Amino acid sequence: MRFKAHNPAPSQLKRSSFQYSEKSTPFYMLAPVLASLAVLVYFPLCNTIGLSFLRYFWNKPQQPIRWVGLKNYIDVFTDSLFWQSLNNTIIFMVVSTCLTLLIGLGIALLISRDFPGKNIFISLILLPMMISPVAAALSWKFLYNGEWGAVNYFVGLLGIPKQAWLADPKLALPAIIVTDIWLNAPFVFLVIYTSLQALPQEPIEAARIDGGTGWQILSKVILPLLAPNFLLILVIRLMDTFRVFDFIYVMTSGGPGGKTETIGFLSYERTFRHFNMGQGSVIAIFLLIAVLSLSWYFIKTLRLQLQEQAK
Repeated sequence: MRFKAHNPAPSQLKRSSFQYSEKSTPFYMLAPVLASLAVLVYFPLCNTIGLSFLRYFWNKPQQPIRWVGLKNYIDVFTDSLFWQSLNNTIIFMVVSTCLTLLIGLGIALLISRDFPGKNIFISLILLPMMISPVAAALSWKFLYNGEWGAVNYFVGLLGIPKQAWLADPKLALPAIIVTDIWLNAPFVFLVIYTSLQALPQEPIEAARIDGGTGWQILSKVILPLLAPNFLLILVIRLMDTFRVFDFIYVMTSGGPGGKTETIGFLSYERTFRHFNMGQGSVIAIFLLIAVLSLSWYFIKTLRLQLQEQAK
């Protein structure tokens, strides 16, 4: 007894081919992204991890590249300059982030109501966002000039003697923090201001009807509703301030006496000034792990906050 082979109809072949291509479309679309990630992210990352275990001075090609194991990690983590840089970075990150958030929130609350010239005022507030960090750092470096800078001029009107803002170990880091706040407070203001405009008015009106004061409405209603936005700002600003480099490079180059040295600048200095690729890679890996850890923690917190609000 013979059995005839079943040949699918042409329409079935076309249908199965169409279904296969339809299922494969997401993979084809993701392929360029994955390839770009491999070239631009994963390959440099793996290369940096490999360099961290090597003794390699790229300005001395005659010296052989040697495997040194964990020696670069030990040298970096026992270096007092590394811990001073980490301390400077944490101070910069905490102070700049907190003050930027408070100033942005304060300005957003002050101009949340309509008044004449409001749009012009908002445009002036957002003006620093159009300036690159390097240009802002150069501008403020001139403003902080100890002889003819505008900051000393206005301070002199208050009867305070001239200060060497960027040359004084006690004033250099606060001066850079002020520059960072000036540049980034408009971004925080913009996020909070747009969030205030989108808040539901029912809870606020209910609190007013119940006799709530302005402070009670702000602390019990408005700020809790803005909590996810605050967490989002914290994630962005903490990542931004932890890896700060451009302000330090332009304004002080880590001086005076390492008082403005940060982790990001120290990695650059070890790699491109001391030409020590091994130690520079160790600091870069530490910076990456720290930023990813902070991001993971705050993103997880933000997700939980959003889930609680959705209930």
